[in-house]
Amino acid sequence: MPRDLHVTSPHMRGPDVKALQERLAKLGYAVGITDSVYGPTTAGAVRAFQRDHKLEVDGWVGPRTFEELEKTTKPAEPAVPSGPGVLALAEAALHIDVKEDPPGSNKTIFGAWYGLNGYAWCNMFVSYCFVKGANYIIADGFKGAGVRAGKGCAYVPTTEAWLRATGMWIGRVAPLPGDIAIYNWDGREPDHIGIVSKDLGGGAFEAIEGNTGPSDFSNGGMVMRCVRHLHQVNGFGRVIV
Repeated sequence: MPRDLHVTSPHMRGPDVKALQERLAKLGYAVGITDSVYGPTTAGAVRAFQRDHKLEVDGWVGPRTFEELEKTTKPAEPAVPSGPGVLALAEAALHIDVKEDPPGSNKTIFGAWYGLNGYAWCNMFVSYCFVKGANYIIADGFKGAGVRAGKGCAYVPTTEAWLRATGMWIGRVAPLPGDIAIYNWDGREPDHIGIVSKDLGGGAFEAIEGNTGPSDFSNGGMVMRCVRHLHQVNGFGRVIV
């Protein structure tokens, strides 16, 4: 029997992990580089497979997931934009050029709506757009910092954790409109978030983001349409209902 595969510290590695990565990639799941290392991106692909095949979504490849992988021959359906994501994107576009008032205060209609006016608001903006545009609550029922019932999430690391835990994490791949971009400027915790509007090719994409600006990506005080690059993100999430 193959060993169970899951995220550990240090990460599991070996030919069985590479075989798993190759199998997932063949079935159309984004595993990133097939490097024989069972890290978060591979776990995200496993969760997406488990979600699609009505298994427990835990990123743990045990006997039931191995069995399903062995008998599955049909690749995943080609990726299409998320319905809620596209609606949230349309809502976001309505607010381009909205600024904090007064400048530098972090006070916006999005923070007032969320109930945390005066705090960093990029994730509150994304939560607002999903609720108002798509009637969808980000991280609904998820346990983590920044989650507020009926509103969504205000803390980027929690939003990323929720995307990974639910199998909606697609990794650092060419995004689709409506995908959630999770930015990481310094290699530590993720610190910014936006909604992808289009892929520009060559590793570039366009997104609409709150609390950004020409001189400060993560605390710029306004809603902007920005050009970003894959090396600036931990990856993307795609809301699936």
